[in-house]
Amino acid sequence: MADGARLMDADAPPACASRAHFDAQGKTAAATGPTTKTPRAANSLAAINGWVEDSELVATSPYAGINASWQVPAAPASRGGQVVYFFPGLQDSHSVQSILQPVLGWNAFGDQAWTIASWNCCRNGAANYSTPRTVSSGDLIVGRVWHDCAAGAAACGSWNVETRDATQNTLTTLSHTSNYGQSFNWAFGGVLEVYGVANCQNYPADGVISFGNIQLLDINKQIISNPASLAWSANVLQQGCGCNYHAAASAAATALSY
Repeated sequence: MADGARLMDADAPPACASRAHFDAQGKTAAATGPTTKTPRAANSLAAINGWVEDSELVATSPYAGINASWQVPAAPASRGGQVVYFFPGLQDSHSVQSILQPVLGWNAFGDQAWTIASWNCCRNGAANYSTPRTVSSGDLIVGRVWHDCAAGAAACGSWNVETRDATQNTLTTLSHTSNYGQSFNWAFGGVLEVYGVANCQNYPADGVISFGNIQLLDINKQIISNPASLAWSANVLQQGCGCNYHAAASAAATALSY
């Protein structure tokens, strides 16, 4: 996938500025893949490139999966080749090799459309993803990540990522994908990641997206039954454009506005 082109306009707001991202230990996160669909990483250009907002939760023991649902927003008001992604996901906070993520993307494949695909991205620059499916604004998307091993496994070598359009009854699945030796203890309830966003009109016109029904599976492959005990943090990782970025997170929901 190529980066989204920068949109320049005489009436456009000031160009956005990006800043570095940090891992769960507060250290600057190194890029582990190409400039599109990376795990949390830094790209510092005039336009925004990288993670913008998220909710996250780091555990002392690994998760066996994550589920979440969200709606496809409206198309961006201004279309200049930018790429916009929304997803939940799992990473390893101790050794980020890749991220497992059910992804909704705008212009993700140079198509100027909303699509869904399931990703394991991007160890050594290798982007593994399932067949993209076109979806429509207003559709309900359900994302799932889970492993193939028995309950109690501290690490599992085989994982599955499913992204389903519940409205159109279509899905796309990345099956039996490698964990690359990772133990996934870093969960993301919702993420906004973009490339080539130069002004606020490059974002979906709704201005906000909500991830709901967020569920985490514990090491025994059981849904964590006391979500009130899950201390999700909400983060704004980029500034600029005057786009009024805001992130909010609770035990089972995340709202990202822009």
